[in-house]
Amino acid sequence: MNIKNKMVSRWSLALGYLGIVVVLVACATGGSTTRTPVTPIPTGTASLRLEGGAVEVQDENNDWVPVGGKTTFELVGELESTNPWMVTGNTFATRASTQIAEGLEVGDLVRVKGVILEDATWLANSVELAEEQIAPTIILIGTVNSVDPWVVNGITLDVTDDTTITGEIVPHMIVQVEILLLEDGTWEVLSITPLSDFTEIPGCATVAATILRVDGDEVQFTGWPPIRLDEDVEIENETGSEATLGANQRVLVVVCSTEAGQFMITEIIILKTNAGGTPANGEKVLVCHKPDKKGGHTLSIAAPAVPAHLAHGDKLGSCP
Repeated sequence: MNIKNKMVSRWSLALGYLGIVVVLVACATGGSTTRTPVTPIPTGTASLRLEGGAVEVQDENNDWVPVGGKTTFELVGELESTNPWMVTGNTFATRASTQIAEGLEVGDLVRVKGVILEDATWLANSVELAEEQIAPTIILIGTVNSVDPWVVNGITLDVTDDTTITGEIVPHMIVQVEILLLEDGTWEVLSITPLSDFTEIPGCATVAATILRVDGDEVQFTGWPPIRLDEDVEIENETGSEATLGANQRVLVVVCSTEAGQFMITEIIILKTNAGGTPANGEKVLVCHKPDKKGGHTLSIAAPAVPAHLAHGDKLGSCP
């Protein structure tokens, strides 16, 4: 995907998007809670594998392509082209298994979800109509490389005094970044929020994903084939408490493999997002961001993020 930042030039669409996304972190801990590694449980899904720290799926040509890595994105904006796929001036790659809603037309407001590959390609797992007429936004979930300057998964962020930074953030933490796309193609970083603290488990990797659907013990993440979970798989929230999976949740999936290459999910951690993403309870609030500057931009944000936005001068409700 190509996104132009004040400090990052617009990327060109990479034709070879089968690069491996290296995952730097593994099992999560919440606060002072220490997680105990669980026994790997085979999923019974032969079409998935863990390779080089990335989750890959076997496509119709028997090629292996990545569906999960250390960074995911969610982009909401105007569909400008379908060949190539372009949203609000930003181009992204698709593949045969990308879930694309029927009837999409140029000019529609769409939501694109996917993963960022090692070669800087933004690969879409799904493209669908967006429900709300809001300003073009991006939500990134990724690993912090540096805080001076701010770099997340190799992407340099132009952080300003208006950026809301929650808590103490250090390199190697996984964070959620809320970004507003401006009309000139540049980014305004609205907020950076840590998701949890992490420790490594040898032979395992943690990848970010979004739940598409849950049916009994079967779960499907966006871009993944359906997976039947064993009853011993740990399902927790960030604090380590038992939790229940549901559609549209952002999660971290802890994946392990044996020497024989067997694919196993050992734990799923439900993320409680504090910025503009979809929180576990689904509650969203419209605010007018910077109403005194050219009428402002209408944003749809999670309820816990509202106080921080109001403290920066934003107003409740959509912009006039």
